[in-house]
Amino acid sequence: MRSISLILLVIVLLSGCKKDKSYFAWEKSYGIGEARYIKVTSDSGLIACGVSENQPYMLRLDENKMVVTEYKDEVTGVFTAVMYDTSGYVLAGSTDGKMLLIRLSKTGNKLWEKVSDPGFEVSQTQLLKLDNGNILAIGSASPDTSYNVQTGLLFMSFDTTGLVIDEQQYISGFHIASYQAAVDNSDNIYLALTRKEDLKEPKASVAKFNSSIQRIWEVELSNNPDYGAAALAVILDGSEVYVAGRTELPKEGGGVINNSFISSLTDGGSLKWKKYPENSNSGTGLIINSAGELVLLNKNCFIISLLDPDNGADGGRVRMFDVCDPYNTDAIASCFDIDFNNDFVLAGSLGGRFYIAVKAME
Repeated sequence: MRSISLILLVIVLLSGCKKDKSYFAWEKSYGIGEARYIKVTSDSGLIACGVSENQPYMLRLDENKMVVTEYKDEVTGVFTAVMYDTSGYVLAGSTDGKMLLIRLSKTGNKLWEKVSDPGFEVSQTQLLKLDNGNILAIGSASPDTSYNVQTGLLFMSFDTTGLVIDEQQYISGFHIASYQAAVDNSDNIYLALTRKEDLKEPKASVAKFNSSIQRIWEVELSNNPDYGAAALAVILDGSEVYVAGRTELPKEGGGVINNSFISSLTDGGSLKWKKYPENSNSGTGLIINSAGELVLLNKNCFIISLLDPDNGADGGRVRMFDVCDPYNTDAIASCFDIDFNNDFVLAGSLGGRFYIAVKAME
């Protein structure tokens, strides 16, 4: 009887030491850092960028996940967006608090580089393709920046030769940051915004600007002025605008905890609904899938929430690991896409490393 008890004890101890298992069809890390952006290419490959070993880093993989192009710049900084076509690459990011733009040939040779200092912090840059073929770069501080300095938004439109068509700054209030943007067919720009005024909690909002960078409307998405919030993702689907991010909620026993949120608005700025899918999390990416579902990527543990775009009703959840605690994890998602097989393609960091993966749909 005593020997049976010892055997049972050993089994329990071994089961408690079970290593976390991932449900990815393919995954790989590329050095210390973080993948900030990922996109499926027209040839069924992947392109991703971010920071590796404290330097801006980009790689493109073919459909077999073999490296086609790999580029690491010599400066300290990060790439936060990339555009690719058969003529080459346009990379955007930040170095030394300034906007960084780089053009590469299709073989990965640097053709030109621009560094722009607007006089306020730029820690990330987004890229939007305009209707006339030009590119709009939007430079911003991070929503997680310490709120002790004036910030703004830098808008720069340019072509692939590096010619700057227009450059404008937008400063409104003390701290403003845009983590993600979207553009419609009329070149109206929709920004997921985080604002912070002195001695107040940060607030989440979404704003629409016209092509001349004039604000048409802005809607605040924060519910309680005693708790902070940040808007981190925005997409358009026809006349619908979807925004996601995080909001603080009181925690049992004191303190606060982040909760992911997602909101639906009309393109005229009318709020339709708002939901809170995941505790201890932040909404960091949005996509409409081929089934018409609204898909939300949550930052901690790469958890995906599925929702009905009409009313926000819960459509289920997709987990990437059999064991992952969003309250305490080093599995941090940044961006995602859906490939031609309807599989999820994800970017972020795992164990502090630049990490990309493919999750096959079951």
